[in-house]
Amino acid sequence: MTRSLPRALFFGLFGAGLALGLVKAVALAVQADGLPVTARALGALYALSPYVVAGGLLGGVVALLAGVWARARRVTDPDGISSRYADAAAALLASGVFLVIELAVVWIALGSEEGRAGGLALVTPVAAIVALYAWAVLRDRLLALDRRTGGRASLALLLAMVVGGAGAVVIALRDSEGLEQTLGRWPPMFAGSFIFLAAILAALAWRVGLSGRSVRAAAALALAGVVGTGDLVVHLDRDPQLMQVVLEQGLAFPPLLRAAQPFFDQDGDGFASVLGGGDCDDDDPRVYPGAREIPRNGVDDDCFGGDSPGRRPRVVEAEPAPRRPRRAADGAGAGLVERPNVILITIDTLRADHMGYAGYTAHPITPHLDALARSGLRFLWAFSQGAQTKQSMPSIFVGRYFSEVVRTPHHWATTLPEAVTIAERFKAAGYRTIGVPAHNFFRPNYGLNQGFETYDLAVIEEYGTRTAYGVTGRIVTNRALHHLKRQKPGEPFFLWLHFFDPHHFYKDHDGVDFGTTDLERYAEEVWYTDQQIGKLVDWVKASPFGENTYWVIHADHAEAFGEHGYTYHGQTLNNDQIHVPLLVAGPGIPEREVAVPVSNLDIAPTLMDLQGADPDPELRGVSLLRFIDDPEAPHPPVFSEMVTDESHSDRRVIVDWPYKLQYGITFNTYWLYNLSKDPTEQKNLAQEEPEVLDRLQRRLRQWMSEELEVYDPVGDPGGP
Repeated sequence: MTRSLPRALFFGLFGAGLALGLVKAVALAVQADGLPVTARALGALYALSPYVVAGGLLGGVVALLAGVWARARRVTDPDGISSRYADAAAALLASGVFLVIELAVVWIALGSEEGRAGGLALVTPVAAIVALYAWAVLRDRLLALDRRTGGRASLALLLAMVVGGAGAVVIALRDSEGLEQTLGRWPPMFAGSFIFLAAILAALAWRVGLSGRSVRAAAALALAGVVGTGDLVVHLDRDPQLMQVVLEQGLAFPPLLRAAQPFFDQDGDGFASVLGGGDCDDDDPRVYPGAREIPRNGVDDDCFGGDSPGRRPRVVEAEPAPRRPRRAADGAGAGLVERPNVILITIDTLRADHMGYAGYTAHPITPHLDALARSGLRFLWAFSQGAQTKQSMPSIFVGRYFSEVVRTPHHWATTLPEAVTIAERFKAAGYRTIGVPAHNFFRPNYGLNQGFETYDLAVIEEYGTRTAYGVTGRIVTNRALHHLKRQKPGEPFFLWLHFFDPHHFYKDHDGVDFGTTDLERYAEEVWYTDQQIGKLVDWVKASPFGENTYWVIHADHAEAFGEHGYTYHGQTLNNDQIHVPLLVAGPGIPEREVAVPVSNLDIAPTLMDLQGADPDPELRGVSLLRFIDDPEAPHPPVFSEMVTDESHSDRRVIVDWPYKLQYGITFNTYWLYNLSKDPTEQKNLAQEEPEVLDRLQRRLRQWMSEELEVYDPVGDPGGP
């Protein structure tokens, strides 16, 4: 047995990959309900192979670099100056050289995503060699400085880089409130587990020593993993059920497959014909899953069901029920108020199942919202049009699906002036319009201030991009009361308030202590927000506005706490991220509990209905006032979107009670749930109920291809 640092590092990294791969392979084989034994074995192979290959490649590269470094270290300094600080400082600087080369390729040399991916793969070995050469040169220069300074130059430089780097990381974490939202907890846990295992195994291999035979055996196993990975690439799409299981049970697989797909995307449309891409014609960039289907052109544009005949029956949406009679000018009667005041409250990141009226009993966290809900319409199955503020709020304000909103192509898109907002509609009707936002996305340069005569940025001016670290509900309530106290009775107003506190990071609040876990502190945030809204409701009821003010309260999206392997929001369209509370209350609106699925897209037409405006076909939703007389009034199917961007996959949802179908366009996968029996979406029925799957697939594809008026923001020069 031989003690060898390169061998030990190779064994540690390869062994860590093998161990994690085996864990995932066993877990997939055990959890793959409904698959035959052979399919489970194949799925286990698919789960194991990439880990083995990645561990072998990473171990080989690190072992090679360690070997070169070990040889360089054998050169002793004749003056007796220790080289360890020079080695470390030069290594950090060389790492910077490596990163600069990589970034130059990604962001400067190549423009397309596919080109960046391919160029990165080609340049990485070259960048590693250049960085290694840079390390040798820099090491010699630093040793020369150390000879003149008694060994202090390298130490000072090393300390400066370490302190500066740590400071940069702290600043980045402090200012990037969406970092954990994007990553969730799984990637950090995975990386931490891999590093920990690699260190333990490498240390063990170094202490025991390794023979050349053991290293060759590990390398052979890594090569065998290449065969399994190759079979994964070629044959994964041939068994949709197996592919679904691999994607669902392997949390590392979606990002890995997404990163690999560009290498196999021959026509550059973002979808490959392998690795779950689902592209039925990889030679035509106009053909891919989710493309707009053009009837009778002889082409299956969206890779579903062949060419559309264009003769599908027109989708007849339910006609709205007659509204209650308007109240007379002198206030007599029990109908709706003419030209009322309207208060729209957006509560960021609030789950529907954390409302007391919906059955939440762990803590009394929503007494004021519950009282308001029990005085009007409360909707048990309301859905947001997206799982993030940046997609859900433009949809609510404009009254159209996010993919239809006229906007810039940026990650955080700006809503352009051509889009007519609900505030603009109220202003045109003679209302005073007031908005009090509590997040940086609502700055005027993002366009959602359109139509607000008064746009109070007090929260944003105080906290800027650090809203998630502050307690802002009190400020929102105080600013709302400030404006209401200056409002003249008899002059109708539209007031929009945005309460942000339930959004992470979750904070403790005085006067309540539910515990220390994220879920318990989240409950405290909801309780605090309810208290602030309660102050506002009490003031309005006691004011001259109490008899002619309507309340519409909703959440922009919900929040996950590990139900499907994710935390926070923005990763999927599961109920834990898009099932939201929705309330409508005010004079003339009776107490009703509505179980019919509705959506946030219905907010704009409801507000216009309360205002007394005629129905506008430009608004995609329907007025919720149809449920005043009939809590089981018809409502069209509910649709939600996740529009792909740099860090999110392309997804669509249809809810047609009691079923919900989620379509993952990026990997051409489906999840079907019966919400009446499975509200938390634990059992995918896509294979068990093929007739329901086919019906909802066709209705969803019809909506995507024939009903949506998708706006293409590519190339628009505007933006924040």
